[in-house]
Amino acid sequence: MLLVSLMLTISACSSNQSDQTNSQTEVEPAPDFEVTTIDGETIRLESSLDEGKPVVIYFTASWCPICAQNWPVLSEVYPEFEDRLTLVAISIDPTDDVETMRALAEEKNFQFPSTHGIPEIMLDYDVDSQATTVGVNRDGNIEFRRNKTALSADEYRELFTRLVD
Repeated sequence: MLLVSLMLTISACSSNQSDQTNSQTEVEPAPDFEVTTIDGETIRLESSLDEGKPVVIYFTASWCPICAQNWPVLSEVYPEFEDRLTLVAISIDPTDDVETMRALAEEKNFQFPSTHGIPEIMLDYDVDSQATTVGVNRDGNIEFRRNKTALSADEYRELFTRLVD
């Protein structure tokens, strides 16, 4: 499994694909997950949905240049929505340990929860690359995927609003 994860990470790193929006035409239930953030907080999809809060998962990696463009935007926008949705950045790279992600979060001043490398969740969500944003609506279904792209603050606000309204 680790070898498969590393191969996916390497292929994702070399991909140069631009923005894709996957509109869901059929219901796609989101797999449940539970993570512990670098700050020791437990985030579980089902718990958030039980509280009536949709979930945004940002698949990232410490070395990702597109992610580096999204981190400050997420830090700007997420505080406007944190009472109405749950956001977690999950590294896809198994070598992004807690210390690496904690140092990155401090250096880049993350204003959102993040975790160490957990590539299994990337596979569960059928994500093939870092810099992918997945939105799960209150019904527990995947509402959107934005793949391998840097988004503006307005684009994130639009996606977050779509989930909370």
